[in-house]
Amino acid sequence: MTRTPIATSIIDLFARTCAAHPHAVALDIPPADERARTLMTYAELDRASGAIARLLSPSSLSPDSLSSDSLSSDSHGESVVILALARSDPRLYAAMLGVMRAGYAYCAVDPLFPARQAADIVADCAAIAIVADPARGAEIATAGVPPVITPTIIDRAIADHLDGAESLASPTISPTSLAYVIYTSGTTGRPKGVEIEHRSILNLVSYDVSEFGLGVGDRVAQGSSASYDSSLEEIWMAWAVGATVLVMDDETARLGPDLLPWLQRERVTVLCPPPTLLRTLDCDDPQRALPEIRLLYVGGEALPPDLADLWSRGRRLENGYGPTECTVTCLRTTVRPGEEVTIGRSIPGTTAFVIDPDHAQLCEITDQLRGELVIGGASLARGYRGQPETTAARFIAHPSLGRVYRTGDLVHRDSSGTFHYHGRIDAQVKLRGYRIELGAIEARLAAHPSVLESACTVEGEDAQRRLVAHVVMREECIIDADALRSFIGYFSSYCMA
Repeated sequence: MTRTPIATSIIDLFARTCAAHPHAVALDIPPADERARTLMTYAELDRASGAIARLLSPSSLSPDSLSSDSLSSDSHGESVVILALARSDPRLYAAMLGVMRAGYAYCAVDPLFPARQAADIVADCAAIAIVADPARGAEIATAGVPPVITPTIIDRAIADHLDGAESLASPTISPTSLAYVIYTSGTTGRPKGVEIEHRSILNLVSYDVSEFGLGVGDRVAQGSSASYDSSLEEIWMAWAVGATVLVMDDETARLGPDLLPWLQRERVTVLCPPPTLLRTLDCDDPQRALPEIRLLYVGGEALPPDLADLWSRGRRLENGYGPTECTVTCLRTTVRPGEEVTIGRSIPGTTAFVIDPDHAQLCEITDQLRGELVIGGASLARGYRGQPETTAARFIAHPSLGRVYRTGDLVHRDSSGTFHYHGRIDAQVKLRGYRIELGAIEARLAAHPSVLESACTVEGEDAQRRLVAHVVMREECIIDADALRSFIGYFSSYCMA
C-alpha cells in the first residue's frame, strides 16, 4: 500500500506541528554545572528559526558568499551552511530549522572535532556561512568562506524578529531539495559528505509517526551529536508530533552508570542509544529502574542477544539498521525476549535485496544464502558531495533492481522476508580453512555475564596467524582465558583472550 506523505518537506512538517501545538515544549535542555534549564515552545522555536532564516537571506549574506561558483549545481549542488554550536545551545536547533527554511542545507560540525578536520569539512562542502562562536568560526574558516554568524548576531536577529521586523517570503522547498549533509570517514582518508534530500528524511519520519504512536507528552532523549545522522531521527520523531526533545549533552552522555538517575530524573519516555551505551548503564533490572521508558530504539551497531533479552521486557525495543547513505535507519524490527535478534525488514518506501557480490552481474539472491545487502527507494542519499566517482561506485544502477546502495554488509533473508545481519563482508576472515565472522565472536563474548565489552582481531602472519579477543571485564569480575575459550565454543581453537 502506498502511503500519502504527511508533508512535502521536513520544514512543512514542522510548520504543521507548530500550528497544532504552539505552546507545547519543543526543546528542553536540562541544567548542568552553572547552566540553568532552557525550555523553548514550538512557537518560540518557530520564531527563532524564522529570524535565522532571515539572517541567511541573499540580501543579508555578503555577495562574495553567494557567488555563482558556490551556488552552481554543476560543482556541489545546493548551498550548505555549517553549524558548529554545542548541542546544549538552543540556537543550534533553531539554526537547523532556519537554514532549511532559507532554502539551504545544513552540515553540523561537532565543536569537539579538531580544527583541521572541521576546516576540511567547511572547504569540502563549499559552505556559504558558518554559525559558530567567534573563536571557533575563525578557527575553522577557510580562505574565501563568508561571514561567521555568532550567537550574539542570532540573539539580536531574534529580538528584532520579536519586535515586528518584516518577514521574508520563504523559498520554495521541494521534496528533492537538499536538507542536510553528514560527513563520514572515508577509506581513502578523505571524508565523504553524504547528501540527504527532504523526501528521504520525511519518508523516515512519516513512518516513525505511524509506527510508534508518540505524542505531546513524550520526552525523547537526544543523545547523539548533531554531526551524526542518528540525531536526525531522535529530533524529528519528537518534532513531528509535538513531543519534547530532551538534550543529553556531551557530559551527560559520558556518565555511564550515573546516566541512570539522569534518565529517571528527566522522565525520559523514548531513548535511542547504541547498544554499547545500554551496557555501560550496567542496569540489571531496566523494567524496574526505568518504567517510564516505553520506546527503546537502538541502532548504530549490532544488538547482542543478552542485551536484547534484558531490555525488551516491559517496553517496546526496536532494532534499527541503516548506513548514513540510507537516511539513518532503513530496516527495523521489534525485538522480543527470547527471540533471535534480526534487522527486520525495510521501511515503507524503501527496498532491500541480497546480491552475490562475487557474481559478474551482481545477481539477486532469492533463497537464504548469504550475500551483500543493497538498499533502494526513498531512503537513498543523492550521493557524496563533490565525489562523483565514489558515488558511482557505491550507488550503482542495477540492471533489475534499479538504483541501489551497496552497503558492504553480509546478510541473508529468511523465508518470511526478514533480514539477518552477519557483519561486514570485509570483516569476514579465513583462518585455518574456516571462514569466521569477527562480529559473531564479539557477540558471543558480550553475552558472558562477566564481560562488559569485547573486540576481535586477527594477528600474526602465515602459520602464526591467530584470532585474538580483547575483553573489558565488569567491575569486581575475574575470569581466566580458558573459561572464556570454553564459553565461546568452537572458536576456542583459534582464539586467545
